[in-house]
Order: sequence, then structure tokens, then C-alpha cells
Amino acid sequence: MEKIPVAPPPTPRNSPSTSYATANNGANGNASATNNDTPGCAPLSRRWFSATPSPSPPPPPRMSQWSSAQVPDSGWADENFQLGAGMVVLQQTTLKVAIIWEKKRRYWFLPKGRKDVGESLEQTALREAYEESGYRVSPLPIYTRTRAPGPPDNLDAQWSPNCEPIYICTTAFAQRRRHNFVSPPGEYLTFWYLGQIPEDAVHEEGTGMPDEVNYETHLVSPEEAMHRLFKDEARVVQYAWALYRHSLKIEEYEATKRQELEAAGEIQ
Repeated sequence: MEKIPVAPPPTPRNSPSTSYATANNGANGNASATNNDTPGCAPLSRRWFSATPSPSPPPPPRMSQWSSAQVPDSGWADENFQLGAGMVVLQQTTLKVAIIWEKKRRYWFLPKGRKDVGESLEQTALREAYEESGYRVSPLPIYTRTRAPGPPDNLDAQWSPNCEPIYICTTAFAQRRRHNFVSPPGEYLTFWYLGQIPEDAVHEEGTGMPDEVNYETHLVSPEEAMHRLFKDEARVVQYAWALYRHSLKIEEYEATKRQELEAAGEIQ
């Protein structure tokens, strides 16, 4: 007759438990049953603590040398996102960039801010550039790498100088409490544009909001701007500067080609 396994007697309440010791004995090859075992199963210590953890998946690769990795497909309600816009302001005659120094809190930044209701993102970028830098800025059309298609009446617009945004940054913000109201967490999306000021641009005082009185604008080289700004905004300047120089090369090539065609009498 087959022998039926019998459970060990319970441990008296006034004596120390032996489950830890018997579990260890089982893990070391002792065939005695423990109160953590069931017939045909390894002891608890062997079943759980000797398992090799599965390796973490590798991080997703960056999309390009200018961008971070792709983010998972997401959906955000209006209460969970904030739209903003900023501008890299370039003085083409001196090849300098406008950056702002916060004198009280002592840090450098690019002009940027939240979009107002009814305002386009480009209007936001121009307004913030004026308010925070004190310069009247205009859009700077360049050859971009935008994925926006041209409209039906100008299909080549995508490949021509344009004023589309050149960069986007996302910043997570936490839950906030204001005036006994708790706003949920979300994402702040900043769209970056390229703007310009002339060589004789006049700096105006008092253009900012009441909390912006400590702003001081400096025109510096792109290299110095990248050195002084925080990492994310330094990357924006780096890309804007590379895109601007690439655009100049295209313009130079187009001008040379046009001169050759004019010399050959193919165009007037």
C-alpha cells in the first residue's frame, strides 16, 4: 500500500517556531517536510529566493543626435497639459544670441512662457521674447527639417525657408494646490522658434511682467550661450545654431546656382 504523507504536528504556542530552520534544512538537501512545503514542491526558500531576476529591458534609443528617445503613445486631457512657446533670438550681423540673466535668483535662460487663450504658439513666442528680452523680435525664416507639409497652393513650402517651430521640450509638473483648489499633475510642452533682431536693435526697459523686473538681457556668442544655459535650453541653442548654419549653406548654394544659370542665359 502506498504510504500517505502526514503533516508534522503543530508547534506549541509557548515554544519558538522551527519553520525557518526546517526551511533552511530543506534548502540544504534535507528531505524532511516543513510547514512551508507542499507534497512535490520545493521549500519556500528554494522556490522564491534562489530565482534569477529577469534583466531589465534596454532603454529606447535616441531618435537622433538632437533628440531624446521616443515616448510611449499617450493621451492627455486639457487639465493635464500646458502649452508654451519660446524663442532663440539671433542677431545675424553679429551672430549673437539673446539670453537673459535673472539677477535675484542668479540663473540664465531663454525667453519663453505660457500660451494665452486665443493666442497662437508663434504669437506666444514673439510676445514672450519681447516681454522678457526687451527687444522687438521678428520671425527668422530658415530652411528647417519640419515634417509639416506644404499647403495645396504651395506644396514646396516645406522645402523653402519657413518659420515653423524647430524644437519641443516637455517638462513634467506635479500636483499643485492654489486657493484651496488642487490641480492635477501634467506635462508642460514648450515649442521653440527662431527669431531675429537687427543690428541697430534698441533695448526697451520695463517690458516684462511685475515678477520679471530682475531680468537682464545679454547678447553673447552661441558657444557662450550653450555654456551658460541649463542643459535642455543649451541643446535648443545648439540645434538652432546648427540649423541656421545649414540654412546659410543652402542659401549660398542656391545663389551660386542662380548665378551660373544667369551666366548661361537660362534665366533672367
